[in-house]
Amino acid sequence: MNTPFVSFEGKDLPTSVWTSKVLHLPEPLAAAHKDFLNDKGWMTAYQPVLSGGSGGKSAEEAQDHVINRFLNSAARMQFVCADPCDEQPEIREMVLDQLGDGHILLLDLAAGNGAGTLAMLSLLCELREKKSIPKLPLNVSIVGIDYSPDALNFYAEMLGRITPWFEASGINIFLSLAVCDLTVSGDFSEEMESFLDDAKNQNVKRFLCIISALSGAGKEGWEKMHDSLKIAAAALSHRKRNSSWLWVEPHVGKTWPTKFADSVRLILEKVPFKFFKKGDSYDIQTDVPLLPNPETRQFEWHDPHLAATTKSYVFVMAFRSK
Repeated sequence: MNTPFVSFEGKDLPTSVWTSKVLHLPEPLAAAHKDFLNDKGWMTAYQPVLSGGSGGKSAEEAQDHVINRFLNSAARMQFVCADPCDEQPEIREMVLDQLGDGHILLLDLAAGNGAGTLAMLSLLCELREKKSIPKLPLNVSIVGIDYSPDALNFYAEMLGRITPWFEASGINIFLSLAVCDLTVSGDFSEEMESFLDDAKNQNVKRFLCIISALSGAGKEGWEKMHDSLKIAAAALSHRKRNSSWLWVEPHVGKTWPTKFADSVRLILEKVPFKFFKKGDSYDIQTDVPLLPNPETRQFEWHDPHLAATTKSYVFVMAFRSK
């Protein structure tokens, strides 16, 4: 059992993370990304304003994404988890509680190059280093699933570059990667079985599922992945499993993402519902309150490669099993 969460507020963030209303990525993470680009001769291609938001299946798209979108995705996740303005403190509390100490299995769906998860763990490491939160032994077993082998290779390489920093703060990461298309629910079901077998073998009953920036797939893509998301939610809904979901997206401006997230939440909480198409969107019939449509939040963050402040947008859906 992990140690109970200790109260934390935005004012408790160190200036290395938040200062003058600007978010700063932890220096080791930013440096690792810069070294990664320099080592591959890709630094001159860093032009994030000219890049699209989808990772894609091709090697070229995966390369462009890790060059130009990694830091933006990382900043989005860090802003949500740090919550410097105390707008959604329950999310920060959930993350700090689940990742305080002990052993947890993290399921990273549509993981891509791992920017979101690595940013979340880097924030924890920074808070530990600055003595903002306790430095207790933490083991995180990550299963990263994505259809792009190139993106997953970048994930492993980026983690390798910051692993010594994590370990110095008492965070041990064990990474497993699986090439799997979430639109093929049969293949994903096999991966989920392996994930649960690992949990049983390690006697781990605490889980965190991360979904970050699926919006590039569009509404039709989400519909194709829906069966896999439902399989994951059903598997993690077991009453003996302490499960949380953190779903972070850039600005979409539509209501349908919330409907998909609500269906996952209701499965996780074992609540009966009906999910169906309604015009150009979707709807849910159930006897319990639904999630409110999350507000898109704007924030500023410091781009360390350009030495400039830039704007980003995010909305987030988070929930836990009951």
